[in-house]
Amino acid sequence: MKYSTFTKDDNTMTTDRSIFGLRFGSNPELNPAGEELQAFLRNTKKPGSREAHGKDLVRYSELLDGLAAFGDRLRSGADSLDTRQKMFYGVLDQSRFVSPALMLAVGQYKYHLHNLAALDFKKPDAFIKTAEEEGKKLNPKKKDDAAKLARFQGMVEERKGALVGLKKRQRILADELLQIAGYVRDNLAQIAKLCKASIVILVEVQVSGTMEARLIKGMTEDFKAQLKAARANGGVTQERLDAVRKDVAALSREISSLVRDDVYSITRLYEAIHDHASEAANRIDALVTEAKKAGNRSHEDDVALFSKHEQALLGLVSDYHFELHSTALRSETAYEHILPGKRKEMLEHFFDLLNRERRARSDRRTGGERRKFNEAHIIASNRRTGKERRSGRSRRG
Repeated sequence: MKYSTFTKDDNTMTTDRSIFGLRFGSNPELNPAGEELQAFLRNTKKPGSREAHGKDLVRYSELLDGLAAFGDRLRSGADSLDTRQKMFYGVLDQSRFVSPALMLAVGQYKYHLHNLAALDFKKPDAFIKTAEEEGKKLNPKKKDDAAKLARFQGMVEERKGALVGLKKRQRILADELLQIAGYVRDNLAQIAKLCKASIVILVEVQVSGTMEARLIKGMTEDFKAQLKAARANGGVTQERLDAVRKDVAALSREISSLVRDDVYSITRLYEAIHDHASEAANRIDALVTEAKKAGNRSHEDDVALFSKHEQALLGLVSDYHFELHSTALRSETAYEHILPGKRKEMLEHFFDLLNRERRARSDRRTGGERRKFNEAHIIASNRRTGKERRSGRSRRG
């Protein structure tokens, strides 16, 4: 699994409301550098285990890689592009569900939750209790016991200070986890709205019949031009005219069926993304609301609560069912070769309309992001490495 998408600079702008744009409000001291996060995801969850932290992200990573590879082939003008892939990856790209920023957010969430769970409140708490019990057995009037009591008190105060630092660290990590969850939730809501708008556009195109009429008109004009050229070279028989009319009528029916079937297939994929994004947003929102209402939680309660959030995020990037069933091209005429060109023209028109909607949404926002089809990876940032960031008690305090 590649983790090259886990690099992003969150500090270059103050406003970005594009779908899965820059994430603001996070604590820059917490977020790991790209290499640090990659190493964490490659590491196993427990000693002796073969299950890496990043195992849950493999399927989504493959989807990102597939979109990036398809974008490269599209940009290179490859002739072997599969129509089904054009439709599938075109919808995924336009919907913005497949995003390196989402991958990054989920990876960071796993990283911060791991650090939250690793906070050790038990050792200092157990030491304090033991020291207090031992102190009760000592007589402060005796010189040796008084010296021991003084040492105990010093060590107890030190452990109490450590607990204060751990509690502060717990709050900071909890705030960061809530911030990531809210970021994902808000962007999923935007994806659902974009998918809904795209579905409306596709339905309007089909109901209006404009795309169908345009394709049929172009095909008819091509045949007319061929007949005109044939007349100039010696005339056209009535039999030939009747055959052409019959073929044009058959091709018109096939183009109408093609438009209907492809609109249905693409719409169904948008519906699947819409439903998946909406359901995940609702689940995450309920958990965020629960976390905000819970007030002052223990460390164990925090780990349990944010583990629920993690499961919702992992379900988002691993438990999706996106399928696209495209219709095979067949013609009862001898002109089956015409249909692929008409389908290509139709798909280009569809995605042009849909991307206009996306651009319009970006233009209505400040800092809107103009993302081309094949932008599947985010450029690595110059964030400090783990060694350069503060460590030890000064960072935890």
